Amino acid sequence: MTQSKTTDAPLQVRPIAPSFDGIALPATPSEPVEPSVRISHVSKRYGTGPVVLDDISLDIAPGEFVCLLGASGCGKSTLLNLIAGLERPSAGEITTPDGGAAVMFQESALMPWLSARGNIELALRLRGVARAERREEALRLLATVNLSDAAEKRPHELSGGMRQRVALARALAQERAVLLMDEPFAALDAITRDLLHEELERVWRATGRTIVFVTHNVREAARLGQRVILLSSRPGRIVGEWRVASTSGRRIESPEVAALATEITAELRKEIRRNAQ
Repeated sequence: MTQSKTTDAPLQVRPIAPSFDGIALPATPSEPVEPSVRISHVSKRYGTGPVVLDDISLDIAPGEFVCLLGASGCGKSTLLNLIAGLERPSAGEITTPDGGAAVMFQESALMPWLSARGNIELALRLRGVARAERREEALRLLATVNLSDAAEKRPHELSGGMRQRVALARALAQERAVLLMDEPFAALDAITRDLLHEELERVWRATGRTIVFVTHNVREAARLGQRVILLSSRPGRIVGEWRVASTSGRRIESPEVAALATEITAELRKEIRRNAQ
């Protein structure tokens, strides 16, 4: 059963109808908004193997930033792949906007022979953008992720953090309303990751994208998410949910982030112990 958690006052956690920063959502539950992503009683099993995901139901509002959290092997990435349409559920249904979702993985997977601009132009070409418009649009997207000066550099000339920014710009180039991110900062050092947290939050507020962000880092989830969903170990089920009404001004070292991370960690440890038994 999903549990709605309440934390200290600075977090402004609400179990119902949160107000999301910078996103136009209804002021009261009487004005419903069609979810951007709807997951209805989804389960996943590979062949005759054990159940990976069991009866997952989740609505994600337009413009919402949701973090999926859980121990390794709990099915976070599998759920993301199902939302992306890369795999099919064994049971249940997933609804996403027309055109599907853009996906950003842990590895930037940039074409090494293309410049940063060229990698983004390739995504634009695949989207059907006219050749005459691609350069200008690619440069605009690089400016969105603060990489205007690196437009003509190739991936080997960029730092890990810069390559991930290019990958983010490339994902944005797909013009999908939903952006799925599978541990995109896991391989980066703590300082670079913190800088990219700020960059991602800025881009999210500027574009209004719906973001589903998979991570195994509790502090990262507490830093970024308007909503944090905790999955149990296999089979993956939703066992905890935290909603944060105001995410403005949060940093990785903020006391409210530490408090939320501590509470989530306690629940995560319970799940790990339960699974071990």
